[in-house]
Amino acid sequence: MNSGWLPRARCLCLYLCQGLLLLCLLLPGVSGCGGGAADRGGDGEILLPIAGERTWRIPSADRFLPAPRGLYSDERDDVYVLDDAGRVLVYDRTGLLQRQWKMPDSRIGNPEGIWKLRDGRVAVADTHYHRVVIFHPDGEVDFTFGSEGREPGQFVFPVAVLEDAAGNLYVGEYGDHQRVQKFDGSGRYLLQFGKHGAGPGEFQRPSGLALRGGEVFVVDAFNDRIQVFSEAGEFRRILKLSDEFEALAYPYDLRVTADGRVYVIENRAARLTVMTLEGRLLGRYGSPGRNSHQFYQPWDLTVLTDGRILVADTGNHRLVELTP
Repeated sequence: MNSGWLPRARCLCLYLCQGLLLLCLLLPGVSGCGGGAADRGGDGEILLPIAGERTWRIPSADRFLPAPRGLYSDERDDVYVLDDAGRVLVYDRTGLLQRQWKMPDSRIGNPEGIWKLRDGRVAVADTHYHRVVIFHPDGEVDFTFGSEGREPGQFVFPVAVLEDAAGNLYVGEYGDHQRVQKFDGSGRYLLQFGKHGAGPGEFQRPSGLALRGGEVFVVDAFNDRIQVFSEAGEFRRILKLSDEFEALAYPYDLRVTADGRVYVIENRAARLTVMTLEGRLLGRYGSPGRNSHQFYQPWDLTVLTDGRILVADTGNHRLVELTP
């Protein structure tokens, strides 16, 4: 045996160990190094790891560039977008525009909430026309329900809509009434919950809805929180970040995924926040501005089946795709 082999092998092992130690020091977020600690920004904030960012094109309308207001993605990752030109835009998973159609009317204001129903029709909360519009997949109107008013089944400004597993529709509205109403699939009123206020079960602009495990999650925007209810409208709990210094700042919409992650878009803070169902912060991305890694008054978001996140960066008139 070569007598010089053993010292050289020891040196090689030493160099490898030193290299691994240096890698752990430089990359504390790498699994197995530093206990798997999360990446943090200069202010100590936990950063959401994003590998890529790109912009989806919004087609112009009458010589101006519209802004996206509402988003929904289905199981095929077709993306439905509401813009402030009163249009529904449908994209495929790559960001290619497939088709579009106009709202019945948008002269006095534009809709905010959109949801694709299980049978392929599309529900839109037609905010300034005090109604919900149900479209066929080709964009033809099937029917509408609701009218201006404060009685059960009427709306002031409906801004959010979703469908549950039984085909019932939940509609969030603000204005004189801060509430969520529940309807059957034909638009027949069933129940309502919530009122104006800052206490449990009360709202100041319930602007976003999500459903998971028989519970309804409601973004309570002006109260900077998320509230959770049963499908019968019974108050369950307030979902908030466990650290008071990590509080939400004007959350505007949310998505709750099957793995128990809660994705929240914050309008005032201009950022995306991801947390657990228990309120533990997993990471944040974005800051106010008009460049990459920034948002300006974002209104909505959706999460695709492969984990990509799409943000309606409303103030910047763009859709931003984030790849974790």
